[in-house]
Amino acid sequence: MDYKFFAPCPDQLTELVAAEVTAIGGTNVHTAYCVVYFDACEEVAYKAHLHLRLVSRLCRILKEIPAQSPRIIFDKARRIRYDNLFSSDLPISINVASGNAGGKIETHLIGSKLREAINDCFEHHKNVKPNQSSYKAPIGINGYFNKNRLLVSIDTSNESLHRRGYREEGHPAPIKESLAAACLAVCQYDGTIPFYDPMCGSGTIVIEAAQIAINRAPLIHRQKGGFGFEYLHDFNPEVWQSVRAQAKAGEHALKTTIHASDIEPDFIKIAQKTAANADLESEIQFSVKDFFKTEKPAENGLLIINIPYGVRMDEKPVDGEYLVEIGEYFKNHYQGWRCAMLAPTDLPIKMIRLKHQKKVQFLNGTVPVTLVVYDIF
Repeated sequence: MDYKFFAPCPDQLTELVAAEVTAIGGTNVHTAYCVVYFDACEEVAYKAHLHLRLVSRLCRILKEIPAQSPRIIFDKARRIRYDNLFSSDLPISINVASGNAGGKIETHLIGSKLREAINDCFEHHKNVKPNQSSYKAPIGINGYFNKNRLLVSIDTSNESLHRRGYREEGHPAPIKESLAAACLAVCQYDGTIPFYDPMCGSGTIVIEAAQIAINRAPLIHRQKGGFGFEYLHDFNPEVWQSVRAQAKAGEHALKTTIHASDIEPDFIKIAQKTAANADLESEIQFSVKDFFKTEKPAENGLLIINIPYGVRMDEKPVDGEYLVEIGEYFKNHYQGWRCAMLAPTDLPIKMIRLKHQKKVQFLNGTVPVTLVVYDIF
């Protein structure tokens, strides 16, 4: 049977996410504001959790119900057969979000009615009370309330999908793996040309680039029990293992070069440990180097920098003058390259004084940032 899913994502990435979903076999793929909807058979559903690089969550749609009142929500939600989905002894978390046209019912009240509906279902069909704990719950029931309709879904991700399972702690401001992958996707990186991150920090961007370059599934390192779908009654371990085996068999040798450097030696040590955790230490050439002393490692390629926020490592402020220096260095040392810069949106980015090819805004945690892409001739 086919399942219906949605993948929340930044609105500027919906078309890229839709392309990812289509590439792995998703059907009926369509986008809306900050979300991509698709249908998937069992195998494709597992592939989505393993292969999608740009999303943080995947949710399997259970039912859309009318929601004009709390009583109607309870009455309709209790008809969903939760007992056919998961065991009563598993902790359950319930999360409800409301759209701009949500209505007059508070989200906490909707969550309460969903909890009551789950309890009623188990008591009626199994004569048991479900687990009332939400601590480290592997089962996540979500509700999205909009225009007097409630979309009820189950989070099949469990942990956020940006958590690939390789991160080494120690860097003060690492970016999310999904944001790193988004920067690469916006730059149209496919792993066939040289890549360089000369301000690599903890190495997230360069590791995501290396995974693309060898066609490695981004979630291949997640441990057993790390996905929400593994706790559902219809989980098929044989198909899941087959999907994982196919992913591993699809990897190939690196066809280009991947480079990373940073002015701070301690950050390079962290990046190297992170690369080792991801089993990519032999694919990436690391070095300690000031960006303003780097040279392009090939005639053409892609460079991405995530500039420091506030001050540079030598304590000079990251301001308009600093951006002028970056622009000049791109122009004089990286001809033939596509160069992209991820920077806080409140910086005077126009001071880089280059004509941009693309400009996309994201959130890095709570900080608004802009990825600006330049083709250097």
